[in-house]
Amino acid sequence: MGTVYIVDKDTKSSKAMETVFCKDEDKELQSILENNFDLLPGDQIDPEVPCKWMLIRREMPVPDPCTGSDRWNIDFFFVDQNATPTFVECKRYLDTRSRREVVGQVLEYAANGRHYWSAADLLTHAQATAKARGTTVETAFQKLQSVISDSAEAFFKEVEKHLKTGDVRIVFFLEQAPIELKRLVEFLNAQMGSVEVLIVEARQYEENGIRVVVPTLFGFTEQIREIKRAIASERDGKAVAIDWEGFKLNAIKKGLDVTSIAAIRKLYDACEDLKAEIAWGRGTVTGSFSPKWPTISSNVAPFSVYANGKLELHFPSFQNSEAAKAFSALFASKISKGGLELPANFMATWFTYEAEKWLPGVDSFIEALKGALREYNSKAASA
Repeated sequence: MGTVYIVDKDTKSSKAMETVFCKDEDKELQSILENNFDLLPGDQIDPEVPCKWMLIRREMPVPDPCTGSDRWNIDFFFVDQNATPTFVECKRYLDTRSRREVVGQVLEYAANGRHYWSAADLLTHAQATAKARGTTVETAFQKLQSVISDSAEAFFKEVEKHLKTGDVRIVFFLEQAPIELKRLVEFLNAQMGSVEVLIVEARQYEENGIRVVVPTLFGFTEQIREIKRAIASERDGKAVAIDWEGFKLNAIKKGLDVTSIAAIRKLYDACEDLKAEIAWGRGTVTGSFSPKWPTISSNVAPFSVYANGKLELHFPSFQNSEAAKAFSALFASKISKGGLELPANFMATWFTYEAEKWLPGVDSFIEALKGALREYNSKAASA
């Protein structure tokens, strides 16, 4: 990462922003990460399916293997939507421990924590963290948009399973990483199958009291990324639905009746008629599909349908462009007029409808989708 410049509106002059080296690790690294999860660049870790984050706990206690009592703390313990435990250790560039010592330290944390943390322990930590942030663990789980579990409780069982098998991710979060640490991390990534070891350089710049943070990922070449994906695929098994027939079979196994499956098929066919790109979920327990319209948003679907009959609306994540925002407003208005009640804060909340709530009105939902797309395309064409 080079110098960051401020360019005037007339583009005739520019000024380099001053590089900032952190003096206070808590305030300048840990606190900004605690309040801005996206500084862990999920789109750089997995460009195909960007990581979303749930914070389990800051200062996560790690037990001593001899006594079983808490001995250490990892700066952050996150999980992503695939239930991958993610250990994050923050270090200032000027802290000389940001070299070999910190790698051994965090590997020790990961090795010991996985022997003591149960699903129940992790859920308890997550509930306390969510409460302190003014929300609930159920809402945090919904925001993950995970397709591997139907509930937070089941999800944390998957997290425990990943811990036990050593399928974890370790992230070193620094404002600048020394070259020897980068080389060490690349070597470890190439040698360890199930463990990801990454560096996020959160370089910081300041000008006139405004601080800019630019997160950049190190540790993954595309070759290493493909190796990790292959290992994960072999370990986790195949997704239960990669086409309609797989989805239908999974729906039958989930106990969905013939009428409900037919209603979902009607929506699926409508999405194809409306030129959607159908993205199939990676769930190994519950299948799902999500229709995407690249002209509106290239990587986010406005909703997902699960093989257990649930419908999940994605209004909060479908705000990543002006086009997506415009479509969201139209879609929400037409859904409400069609009789499906939306919560008051629907633009800020991930929420799910059970099969019996929305499937009887699937025709109205399809008409709302068609109407929103038609009106959006008309306005876009005349703009």
